[in-house]
Amino acid sequence: MNKQNHKIIFDSSNVDASVNNYGQLYGSSINLALAERIKNDLDFKIVIAPEINSAEILCNEINYFSETGLSIELLPDLEILPYDVSSPSNQVIANRSEILFQLLKGNIDVLVLNASSLLWKLPPRKYFEKESFTLSVGELFSMQQIGEKLRINGYERVSTVIKPGEFCIRGSLIDLFSPLYTNPIRIDFDDEKIDLIKLFDVDSQLTLNTINSVTIIPSEHYPKSSLAFDFFKTNMRNAFDGNQLEWPLYNFIETYAESHGVYNYLPLFFESMSSIWDYCKPGTKLFCVGDIKTSIKEYQKLINQRFNSQDNLSQPNLKPSELFFSATEQINKINEMHPINLQHQKCWKSRAHNSINFDTRPLTAFKTSSMDKIIHGLLETSTNKILLSAGSKNRIAFIENQLREFSIAARRVSNWNEFLERRAGVFVTEKSISESFITAKSGIAVIGEIELFGRRSSTRKYRSPAGKDPESIIQDLKDLQVGSLVVHGEHGIGKYKGLSVMMVDNVNSEFLTIEYALGDLLHVPVTLMDQVSRFIGQSSDESILSHLGSNQWKKLCKKTKKQAYDVAAELLEIYANRAIAVGKSHVANQKDYENFCDGFEYVLTQDQAKVIEDVLDDMAASKSMDRLVCGDVGFGKTEVALRAAFTCAINGYQVALLVPTTILAQQHFETFNERFSEWPIAINILSRLQTSKNNNQVRTDIEKGKADIIIGTHALLSDKVVYKNLGLVIVDEEHRFGVRHKEKLKALRKDVDYLALTATPIPRTLNMAIGELKDISMIATPPEGRIPVKTYISQWDKSLIHEACQREISRGGQVLFVHNRIDDIENMAETIRQIMPVGSLEIAHGRMKERSLERVMMKFYNNEFDVLLATSIIESGLDIPNANTIIINRADRFGLAQLHQLRGRVGRSERQSYAYLMIPPKHTLTNEGRQRLEAIEAIEDLGVGFILATHDLEIRGAGEILGDEQSGQIQKIGFSLYKDMLAQAIDSLRDGPQMQSTTISSDINLNIPALIPENYMPDVNLRLTMYKRISSTKSKIEIKHIESELIDRFGELPEQTTNLLLMAHLKNQASTLGIKKIRMDRRYGRFYFDQSTTIEAQNIIDLIEREPDVFKMYPDQSLGFKGDFPLVLNRINQVNTILGYLVGDSV
Repeated sequence: MNKQNHKIIFDSSNVDASVNNYGQLYGSSINLALAERIKNDLDFKIVIAPEINSAEILCNEINYFSETGLSIELLPDLEILPYDVSSPSNQVIANRSEILFQLLKGNIDVLVLNASSLLWKLPPRKYFEKESFTLSVGELFSMQQIGEKLRINGYERVSTVIKPGEFCIRGSLIDLFSPLYTNPIRIDFDDEKIDLIKLFDVDSQLTLNTINSVTIIPSEHYPKSSLAFDFFKTNMRNAFDGNQLEWPLYNFIETYAESHGVYNYLPLFFESMSSIWDYCKPGTKLFCVGDIKTSIKEYQKLINQRFNSQDNLSQPNLKPSELFFSATEQINKINEMHPINLQHQKCWKSRAHNSINFDTRPLTAFKTSSMDKIIHGLLETSTNKILLSAGSKNRIAFIENQLREFSIAARRVSNWNEFLERRAGVFVTEKSISESFITAKSGIAVIGEIELFGRRSSTRKYRSPAGKDPESIIQDLKDLQVGSLVVHGEHGIGKYKGLSVMMVDNVNSEFLTIEYALGDLLHVPVTLMDQVSRFIGQSSDESILSHLGSNQWKKLCKKTKKQAYDVAAELLEIYANRAIAVGKSHVANQKDYENFCDGFEYVLTQDQAKVIEDVLDDMAASKSMDRLVCGDVGFGKTEVALRAAFTCAINGYQVALLVPTTILAQQHFETFNERFSEWPIAINILSRLQTSKNNNQVRTDIEKGKADIIIGTHALLSDKVVYKNLGLVIVDEEHRFGVRHKEKLKALRKDVDYLALTATPIPRTLNMAIGELKDISMIATPPEGRIPVKTYISQWDKSLIHEACQREISRGGQVLFVHNRIDDIENMAETIRQIMPVGSLEIAHGRMKERSLERVMMKFYNNEFDVLLATSIIESGLDIPNANTIIINRADRFGLAQLHQLRGRVGRSERQSYAYLMIPPKHTLTNEGRQRLEAIEAIEDLGVGFILATHDLEIRGAGEILGDEQSGQIQKIGFSLYKDMLAQAIDSLRDGPQMQSTTISSDINLNIPALIPENYMPDVNLRLTMYKRISSTKSKIEIKHIESELIDRFGELPEQTTNLLLMAHLKNQASTLGIKKIRMDRRYGRFYFDQSTTIEAQNIIDLIEREPDVFKMYPDQSLGFKGDFPLVLNRINQVNTILGYLVGDSV
């Protein structure tokens, strides 16, 4: 049989042109029916779902069921409310632009959308037709002309292209990211001719492959030309009465449109707007899944309600009829198209003449049964083929293991057609089919993820951001602003004042300028940028600036270096004691362990997998484990703890899991109970939320060995708790326990495996410095599907608060509202209730009785009310995936770390999450407060806990490893310098001073132009970063890689930049030999040797004796030479030759 003709629901007996209502399609059978109905139909089709979640599921499932190579695409929802003050995200607009353009080109066979999308007016189709253009290799174009077209099309000019809708121009290159492509494009010009078009990687910025042409479409839904803005303003004046000069959008449309809800005024850019129907081919067929007309009417009500409720507006809104199509218009259009309607319920009797009810049934009869009873129950009926579905490899493996336990043989199928071609039996497929159904006629049952796991796996895919760690940001000087603090290894802490080109001895050179106390300036050559790093320490107070020329900085460094040696000695002692201690070896049976892991429904990130491997290796070793796992909030540390606990408990040893709060204990208890439900391992909790009787029983069970895994707060450290056979202690956020508790932990961890978990960032290079002494693992990448939090800063705005709460509650979510003043928190509660009449609110703060506080928090966790008004007590604690909006009042009063931690309370699901930072008028804020807020608003990357914005957390993290006293020293001299001192101290104590290599940084000046010209790399921060990288290289290979990258990203190297790279190579050679300085001009040169030089004196003597008229030794331990060196290459060759003589290569 031709597999294209396999049909389970539709066949020749029930496909009738007169029938347009199909009912009794339970669960996902409705999507199967739709797939069967459309897959052999060549006409263009639109499928409408009631709301966006069902549209996403529908799109994924008809793709799976149809398998005909049809282009089935989803029109993304705007993800904003009608009259929302926020504009849609750039990613959403870029995706919608791509879909609309592909519709115009006829490249889509089936378009899926949600009902509300019908009501939003779209840009006219001629906008995309007119503004889109194609560039091909060999064509003649002006780079400026292309840049202007990109700007008009909504592309933002940036220094580095990383997102759709961005572009940059550098030298002979244009980088751009068109929404039509999965990678950005680099266009290389030869004068005004397009020489090459290349795709490049976002993270590395390096070329992937070449293509012949690129199509560029608008990345915004409105043009950004001066003519378009004038047209907009004219229409705005005509549309509204009043003083337009007072309206933010009218005044700032050219620059600040996105932040003022420009999409509420989209029709003002065009003479007329389009509907989705205008983008469709003639003869389009329409399919409606569910009660679409009711969904349209409900959205119309929401539009009218929001329009009528807008008060205190800074500018008026367009009427609904101008921004939206009416429900009546769209319903009439649907009726005109004679749609095919599909529904879960039976069709009404009144429609019997044009309706069919199919024979699908739900799985309700088996809903409360275990998996084996479901399977056997189905097999005992007329069902002879069963398909179990799951959207991830881990879930599939879990299903297969469960079936094996029940002696049920299951076979994998890769797609739906393969399943249909198989004979009777039980099958599994790695595809997310959400809801179950049975087709009685064909004897087929499909068991969906919701029945098997309670919820679907993630289907949305998001590109993870490039990995970042604090040290890379510190060293790269990325985004360093004028006025930021930097630290110079020799001269101390100063303020960065910018890069500047200066003429020195008739040669242009670029310098980084640092301002010290009393206004003294230091100009650092770019060749010595390795001595400069961003200062990570105490606040940017003027009082910490060093005095240029003073010896105070040297004294401070000397003192800190001594303390670093003490820390290194302590770490070495701990390491030595651990090395000789005999611990318990824990290794789980491989099959049991794999079965347990199959209960994890997600795919491990690369970081998670590595950390778990580290932990299991430690536990298998004979010495006791002592490992710290660092990971940002929601990055998967709990799964590491679960697998470690299983490995220990399955071997008969007890596990103690300590957490800082009773609420967290309860949450972990539920998580562990769920994961260990199939295993003979007893999970217990010791907490104030339990009765005294229950806690006493738990203590008894612990002592008798009946409790395998015990979860609790510091109560687990009580003398009343006696462990029978403790094998593993897991501590969550150790720094939140008091000194007394930490002492107990030290005693507890001596003879058992110890695993600490923290969301406090531990800088990666500190980890490297002490990595052999203290085991630290990092989870720095987010789980797939996690979306960055959208952050907004606003003055107190009732309408904005109302909107934020309504958006969240209307999608079934919850809101966190932070107000950090207990004295008037009740007044704030009343204010919020007035702003948000719909929804329930409760209060949480630190003065409440503990049980009352815990009761409120647990109610919020269980989704029993909508808004939690709380103080910063929620800064760390519960994981509440359903809370995806946080409003922080008086955000200016919080530190950067606090803001980051508070914002981390939301954004733990696949939904877009929001953070609103409410502040007083900006002119009342301090400079530091304003910079803090701007930093938190700008940084949305996931994993931000490991980058610079959380520098106070990094210092706390360093203190967590090294102690509070060392944290204080880091505050004084800066993190970067301290970690270098610590690393040197460890190496010195471990290997001996005689093994230490030369660590000087040679200062080389050959009086030649050696810089990166501004016209080659216009962005000053990119130049800073590149200078830092070049001056920090240690090998010829590193320099070669940078050279290749520069050519790839910026074009052919200018002569000055070639010189810079050659100088870097000379500097590496000189530094290795202990030459602290080289000076040279047209006629003379001089090498200055450091006391630590490794050059043999005989080599210098031989060189002087060889050419006594050229070389001479001076009393200051320098070697002078003379000659005629008019050209750059002459000087570089001469220095290379001398270096060769000095190491004995040429003697």
